[in-house]
Amino acid sequence: MENIAPLPERSYAEINENRRRLLHDAYFSYQEYIHCDPDKFNWYTSSGRVNIFDLFYLGENNYIDLIGGSTGTHRAPDFFMLTAKGADLMEIPGELDKRFPMDR
Repeated sequence: MENIAPLPERSYAEINENRRRLLHDAYFSYQEYIHCDPDKFNWYTSSGRVNIFDLFYLGENNYIDLIGGSTGTHRAPDFFMLTAKGADLMEIPGELDKRFPMDR
């Protein structure tokens, strides 16, 4: 089995920027599921692991719905889609900035 890439240290702004990007992608693809490209969502590169980590975070907080994969394995989700809670975060003025501020 290949080694799992380390999760790089990220600033609060970097974490929020990536989570906002994933939510933005899901919002503008709604009601379609977004395929988790294995080149961008994998455990064996630092950037891929960051994306998986952030997807699971957003999924566990019910901002997106994850299809396939499991938190108990080193498998990335196959697809993700925005939930109603995620849509509210994107559509209610100020909510996205309150939850994922970019100025820290």
